[in-house]
Amino acid sequence: MGVDTAVEHRIVRGPAKFIPAPNEWVHQKLREHIADENTYMEIRKRAGPIQIIHGPHSMFLDPIEDESIRVLAATMIDASEALVVYKHSTKQQGGVVRRVFRGPARFIPAADEYLHQFEWSGVPKDGSKTSYQPKALKFTKLKVIPMTAYHNVSEVRTNDDTLITIKLMLFYDLIDIEKMLDATPDPIGDFINAASSDVIAFCSAVSYETFLNETHKLNDLATFAQLVGRAEHIGYRMEKVVFRGFQAGERLQAMHDDAIQERTRLRLLEETQAQEQRAMDLRLAAEQQRMTKEAQLKVEQSRLEADISLRAQKAKLEEQALVDSAEAERARLQNETAIAEMRAKAAAEADIEAKKLEVEKGRNEEQLRVMREMKSLNVDITKVLVSQQPHVDSVIKLDTGARADGGGKAAASDAPGKGLIGALQLNL
Repeated sequence: MGVDTAVEHRIVRGPAKFIPAPNEWVHQKLREHIADENTYMEIRKRAGPIQIIHGPHSMFLDPIEDESIRVLAATMIDASEALVVYKHSTKQQGGVVRRVFRGPARFIPAADEYLHQFEWSGVPKDGSKTSYQPKALKFTKLKVIPMTAYHNVSEVRTNDDTLITIKLMLFYDLIDIEKMLDATPDPIGDFINAASSDVIAFCSAVSYETFLNETHKLNDLATFAQLVGRAEHIGYRMEKVVFRGFQAGERLQAMHDDAIQERTRLRLLEETQAQEQRAMDLRLAAEQQRMTKEAQLKVEQSRLEADISLRAQKAKLEEQALVDSAEAERARLQNETAIAEMRAKAAAEADIEAKKLEVEKGRNEEQLRVMREMKSLNVDITKVLVSQQPHVDSVIKLDTGARADGGGKAAASDAPGKGLIGALQLNL
């Protein structure tokens, strides 16, 4: 008869007070595993599979089913980074599928996924920024923004057997990640080798003196045909290459330094003489300018004086014209006043004369009327008139030629009229 050895288990979660039953015992105390928002849990089952649980989450390891629980940090990538992720697949030939995961994002791999580990040529920890070592740069986050790299091509020989070191700075940009992954395992190494080949080809075709005069060509991408072609072949674009200078051998560098010092001394001497000449030219130009300004000031002053004199004369003429105009106006007013007064006086005198004539006329008419009345009354008008005249010393008798005969009556009838006219004429 066999014995049943099956064992049951249960997990008691705290906080709690545990009192085991007679047939129970404590296997072990379990530690709680906690994952926050930026972490995840990797649970390895005893049966073989791996379970991934995203945080936040907490759980205890089940010693019956779980082999281990690890809390791992999620991979955070920004907008300038990308991850190359591989996934096991039975449908794809080769059993692995590759995809590119771009940021910004938080990446947590699935149980059957893993990240590509890049191993490129890089600067060693104890080296300079221009020295490179294979597989020294290891990373999983791939930069997808324009990058730079320093590179010195050492001991390049010109066609006159001069050794020099060329210093470059490379600017490149990743365009096609899939093409880069398929074409090369080390883009930096490819750039270094291609740039070195282009520099060697350039320097080997020129002499040292020619090189000194044509260093500007090392800033032109046309000089780096192999570098540009290789970058395009592996999914990159070479933006530009900057020539940072060069370094020759010690003796050549010393000779070059001496030549540079001599050229610098001569250039400084030339610049000093040129500065002295410019200073003299500036001084002469300043004096000429000052004389020109003085002449202009004199001309301007003369013009102002002439203008002021002309304005003064014009003001005097205008003032004299105003005085003459006032005098003429005053004379005109005086003449008009005199003429008006003369006209008024003549009018008054004419009026007086007219009134006198009118009065005289009225008096004469009155006398004529009286005389007519006296004539009608057969009054001797001559006597009347004589009586009205003041006393005279002599009397002039007018003989009208009337006869004393019978015809004298007719004459007498006409005598008064003729005597009146004569009296009037004498009186006048």
